Amino acid sequence: MSEEHAQPTRQSPAVHSKGGGGGKRHRPAAPAAAPAATSDVALELPPGCQQIDGSILEGGGQILRNASALSAILRLPIKVDRIRAGRDKPGLRPQHTTGLQLIAALCDGQLRGGEVGSSCIKLQPGRLVCSHHLADTRTAGSCMLLAQSALPCLLFAAAAAGPDGGGAVGPAAAGPGAGPKPATALQSAVQAGTTSQLDLRGGTDAAMAPPAGYMQHVLLPVLRSRLGVQAEMELLRRGFFPRGQGQVILSVQRLPPGACLPAIDLTERGEITGIVIQAFTAGRLVPTIGDRLAAAAHKEVKACMPRCGVPRDTPVSIEVVQEPGERAFGDGCGVLVTARSSAGCVFGASGLGERGVPAEAIGQRAAEELMDALASGACTDQWLQDQLIIFMALAKGRSRLLTGEPTLHTRTACMVAAQLTGARFSISKAPQKQQQQRYGGAELWLVECEGAGVAAPAAVGEAGGSV
Repeated sequence: MSEEHAQPTRQSPAVHSKGGGGGKRHRPAAPAAAPAATSDVALELPPGCQQIDGSILEGGGQILRNASALSAILRLPIKVDRIRAGRDKPGLRPQHTTGLQLIAALCDGQLRGGEVGSSCIKLQPGRLVCSHHLADTRTAGSCMLLAQSALPCLLFAAAAAGPDGGGAVGPAAAGPGAGPKPATALQSAVQAGTTSQLDLRGGTDAAMAPPAGYMQHVLLPVLRSRLGVQAEMELLRRGFFPRGQGQVILSVQRLPPGACLPAIDLTERGEITGIVIQAFTAGRLVPTIGDRLAAAAHKEVKACMPRCGVPRDTPVSIEVVQEPGERAFGDGCGVLVTARSSAGCVFGASGLGERGVPAEAIGQRAAEELMDALASGACTDQWLQDQLIIFMALAKGRSRLLTGEPTLHTRTACMVAAQLTGARFSISKAPQKQQQQRYGGAELWLVECEGAGVAAPAAVGEAGGSV
């Protein structure tokens, strides 16, 4: 789920921005045809630049996403070489170039080597400022991975000068259903210049990437409850392979000047208080497919409750929707199964429709994955653990996660974050007392981090604040 979904394209990724009270900018799109890979010689190291091997451990797009985000937050120039060297198609793919262009736009930085096929990039960041941006992969590449990379940057953006926070998202960003709506606290903060808004387009439900529902119902709720992060994501239109064209709006309020993220402690799971099954169909797929996805997931959840230590009377709710034409582009279906605990832990697992695979198999597989996570006694699922690493590194104090064996994505995220922030990570098997939380499965692990305590900057034009 944490890896990117690459799709070939003849179109170019694009990032548009309007922020900081200035005029509208258009960052040049990558060439349509993939050029020869950028060489290491072409991108010399500037003073103070951190060099990162893009082929280490997981060796994929996650290294680029985390490294570029931390570069922007810390105003630390980076060079990443050997990008995706071990992949079938090494170098940057269209969704990677869009992500890098977005981070460069957010921090008004200079990006070199950000072309499709490049094996080496350099980012010289400027200052993060609350603003509005549109980023479009123009493929089925996941726009959720764009959101994942940009979200921590927006927390550390300086408040925009002027009362309008840098203007509204332009006409090109207005999608279906984007008419007038009641103002929320975050929307009011947008007008005050303390909240950024991103219009992200591409695949919302893509293979090898978290679906939109996972960010809405797992990651963002955990960040809100554990870190006090004020962020919302609205799904305007689903997009699938092969053409994408999905659309989400991500709104994130900056941290107060001088504030740090608090440490995360997810070591007590508590009792499971509820499970939710959400299935959807779109396009030409018949609505009964959604019913079959949900029914199979429900059957598996009920069957697994005894082995997972979940009481049989735990509420299980089911939501099935057939997306109307304006809410989806193309044909697709999927299911998301989530669970919450009395201690505030949130877990998720998902399944995406596959040609030739029965809906029952997809629903059953997603539910089984969730129930395996609950049986483990862990406080996160395998997908959330690596997504929290960057926040642990930036936070002030000692963060702790009780989880299953750390994935390669998690270990890679720890290595990149430690190099760029100076945060200190340790990974070890959990003590015997915590192992007793298990109902089955492998041993539990502790991921601990002494965070760097990065403070949010002051507003543009004000003194004080540090990054």
